[in-house]
Amino acid sequence: MRLSIYDQGLAIVRSAYCVRKITTHYALRTTVGVLLTVFLFLVVAQPLFASGPGTGGSKIQVDNEAVGPYMLVATSPLPLTVGQMNVWVRVMDTAGENALRDAVVRIEATPAGGGEPVIGQATHQNAGNAIDYVAHLPVERTGNWDVKVMIEDELGEAEVTFTETVTGGISTGLIIGLGLPFVFLLLVVGVYMWRRSASAVEE
Repeated sequence: MRLSIYDQGLAIVRSAYCVRKITTHYALRTTVGVLLTVFLFLVVAQPLFASGPGTGGSKIQVDNEAVGPYMLVATSPLPLTVGQMNVWVRVMDTAGENALRDAVVRIEATPAGGGEPVIGQATHQNAGNAIDYVAHLPVERTGNWDVKVMIEDELGEAEVTFTETVTGGISTGLIIGLGLPFVFLLLVVGVYMWRRSASAVEE
């Protein structure tokens, strides 16, 4: 059965509208996906930039230094931002040949300008192995901090100090500020696509 010229024209218009509708929907969905991906990256970036050794890098503070009866290696996060300071320590004998696994390692961090010290014990559990020691210390202030590593074992007691600088890092306000333009662009694209769809229906 052959369609009349009118029916054929109507079918062509409907097909064109369907194609336009599908294309518009696909473009809108793709745009939304891209914008959400970028926004989520900005949100996730904050904890990543504030991570300690193993993710954000580390800075050697004590490099095979003889401290009393021990040989020590100690590192801190790089960069170090407000939130958490992770101090990694390895304790060895003075020859630097054998790692001492049963030492008591404590870390004390004090704001250089004065304030209450933050004290934590470095453990193998935090390090994830039976050789190294790691302490997690909460730091809520920017500026210089005096960090003291205290070791106690059968060989005796020892301590070493170094200064660490804590920076502000990426704030939540900055992330929101970076994300707002993408949200605005998403709204503009959404309104534009909706108006195009409405115009197509009217035609």
